Amino acid sequence: MGQIKTFTLNPLAATVLALSASGVAAQTADSGQPIIQFGEVVVAADRNPSAKEKDPSTVVVERVQLEEQQPESIAQALKYEPNVQVEGGPRYSNQSPNIRGLSGLRVLQTIDGARQNFNSGHRGTYQLDPELLKQVEVKKGPASSLWGSGAVGGVVAMTTKSSADLLKSGDTFGGYLKQEFGSNGDSSETTAAIYGLSGRFDYLVNGSVADHDNLEIGGGEELENSASENTALLARAGFQLSDNQRFDISFRHNNREEGVPSNPNSNVGARSPLVERDITDQNVTANYLLQALEGKHTSKFTLYRNDTQFDEFRPTQGEGQQDNTEVQTTGIALTNSTDWATDGFGGQWIYGLDWYQDDVTTVRDGDNRPANLNADTDVLGLYAQADFTFADVFTLTPGVRYDRFEAKSQQLADSARDDSAVSPSLTAAVKASDWMTLTASYAKAFRAPGVEEMYTQGTHFCYFGPFCNTFIPNPDLEAEEARNTELRADFAFRGLVNSNDELTASAAVFRNKVDNFIEQLVVNPHATMGFPMNTTYQNVDEAELKGFELGANYLVNDLALGLSYGQTEGRDLSDDSYLSNIPADKWVLDLGYYFLQRDLKAGLRTSMVSAQEQLPESETREFDSYTLADAYVTWEPATGSLNGLKLALALDNLADEEYRVAFQELYMPGRNIKLSASYRF
Repeated sequence: MGQIKTFTLNPLAATVLALSASGVAAQTADSGQPIIQFGEVVVAADRNPSAKEKDPSTVVVERVQLEEQQPESIAQALKYEPNVQVEGGPRYSNQSPNIRGLSGLRVLQTIDGARQNFNSGHRGTYQLDPELLKQVEVKKGPASSLWGSGAVGGVVAMTTKSSADLLKSGDTFGGYLKQEFGSNGDSSETTAAIYGLSGRFDYLVNGSVADHDNLEIGGGEELENSASENTALLARAGFQLSDNQRFDISFRHNNREEGVPSNPNSNVGARSPLVERDITDQNVTANYLLQALEGKHTSKFTLYRNDTQFDEFRPTQGEGQQDNTEVQTTGIALTNSTDWATDGFGGQWIYGLDWYQDDVTTVRDGDNRPANLNADTDVLGLYAQADFTFADVFTLTPGVRYDRFEAKSQQLADSARDDSAVSPSLTAAVKASDWMTLTASYAKAFRAPGVEEMYTQGTHFCYFGPFCNTFIPNPDLEAEEARNTELRADFAFRGLVNSNDELTASAAVFRNKVDNFIEQLVVNPHATMGFPMNTTYQNVDEAELKGFELGANYLVNDLALGLSYGQTEGRDLSDDSYLSNIPADKWVLDLGYYFLQRDLKAGLRTSMVSAQEQLPESETREFDSYTLADAYVTWEPATGSLNGLKLALALDNLADEEYRVAFQELYMPGRNIKLSASYRF
C-alpha cells in the first residue's frame, strides 16, 4: 500500500479561494431574487421534461450515494444494482455497465440529454469524471419507443451538476473545494467549483485534476500499464428569460492521458501492444425551456455537439505507429410534455423528435493495419407516448417511435444504405391497493449497425510472414431488433413497527428476445494452415435473455436497510447454447446508520456474486464466486462553526479479494482506502 500523500492546495483550488472572497464582496442587494425553476428532470431516462417523481422501474443513483461511494468510473457507480455488471476489466477508463446481458452499443448513454455515440474497437466509451455528476439513472430493458437506436439493453442517463443543485437555501454565491486520496495506485484528485445567482442569471464552473499510479489487483500484484492522469471541466450558465422561459448552455471538457494495452482488458502482448493514449472529449449543449397552459405544458429544445478524439502512439510497433480516431456527433432534440385531465380521467402526452449525425474518422498508420475510415450516419426520429389514467386506479401507456437512418462511407463505392424502424411499446399498471401496484409492459427496440461494423476493411492482424487476417466490410447488415416483455410488482408499507418506518419492495421478471444479433466473426479458414483468413461482422440467429430482480428497502428512524437480488440467463435460440457476457447471479446487502443527530453516517455494502457456470462450449475459463465488502463513513455537521465541512472515508474490497468478473480477462482491483475532505462555502 502506498504512503498517504501530504495535502497540497493546487493552483485550481487556490484560484477558487481567491475568487470566492471577491465574489462574496460583490453580492448585490437584489441578488437574492429566487430563480424560477422548471419541473426538475428527475427521471431523464424516461424523457419527461416535467418529471418530478421517480419512476419505480428506473434506478436512480443520487449524489448522496456517489459521495459515499466515491466511484472511479460510471460503471462503478452502478455495480450494486441487480443484473448490472462492470465490464472492461480493472482499468477504470475502459469500464462500462452490462445491463441484463447487454452492453456497449446496445446500451444508450446520454449526458444531460445529449447522446454519447462514441464507440470504436477496444476504446473506452464513458468519458466523464463522476465528480461532475448530480445523479446517474438506469432504464433497464428496451427503450427505443422514446430514445431510438441503441436502447436495446437500456439507457444510462447522466445528469451533471448545476448551481441550483449546489446553492444553499437563500444564498446567491457559493463554492466548494474537495481533495481525495486513494491507497490503491496512490490516487489523488483535487476538485473545485464556484457557482452563483445574480438576478435572472445563474452560473457554475466545476473542475477536477486527478492522477493515479499503477493499480494493484486483489492480493497485491501490480497491474502494469494502468496509471493515468485526468483533467475535467464543466462550465454552464443559465438565464431566466421570463417567468415561463429559460435558456442555458454548458461546456464540458475531459482529457485523459494513459499508457495501456490496445485492448485494456488484457495485458501487453503480441496481439495487444502498448498504446500511449491522449483522449479528449468535449461537448457543448444548449437548452431552451418553455412552460405554457398554466404549467400544464413543458417544451424543451436541445442542441448539442460532441467531439471525442483518441490520439494514439504505439512505440513498440516498428518505428512507432501514430493513430487517430475521432467521432463527432451533432444533434437536436425536441421534447414536449402536456398534462390534461377531466373528472375521473387524466393523462399526459410526451412527444417530440430527434435528429443526430455521427461523423467517424480514423487514421491508421503503418503496414498491415485496418484501412482509414471516413463515414457518417444520419438519423431522424419522431415519437409519442401517452399516459391514460382511469379513476386513479388503472394507467395505460402506449408509445410509438419512427426512425429513419442513413449511412455512407467515403472509401467504399456503393456503400450508401438507408433503413427505417418502428418501435412500439405498451404498459398497463393497476393500483391494486394502497400498498401494491402491478405493471405489465411490452417494448420493441432496435439498434442500427455502426459504421465500423459495416465499413471496416484492411488488415485485422497477421500470423506470420504473408499470412494475415483481413477485414471484410458488410454494408448489408440488418439492424438488431429486441422484443421485451416484463411483469413487475411494487409494494409500499408504512407504520409496520412504529409510525416512523417505511418498507418498499419490488419484483420484476423479464424476457428479452433479440433478432439479428451483430457479432464480429473470424471466418474462411486457410485451406492448408487452418487458421481463419478473414474477419467480418454478421447477423446471427435470435438470442433470448430472461431473468428476474428482487429488491427491498426498509427505513426506520436512523437505520436504512436494503437487499436485492438479480439473475439473468442468456441463450442462443438456434442451438439452445449459453451466451457469453451474461452477468452472474448477485445478492447485495446495504446497511446504513446515522449518528450524532444525523451528522455522521456509516454503512456497509456487501455483494455476494455466484460462480458463472452457464458458459458457451467455446469458453474454457472458469469464473468463481466471490464476496465483496465495501464500507463508508461520512461526517457533515449541519450546524455550528464546522458547517460546510464534509469528511468521507470509503473502503472498497475490504478483504482484498482476488476476483474476476464473469467473462472478463483480468482480475479486478484489490483493497482501496479512499479519504476525501471538502469544504462548501
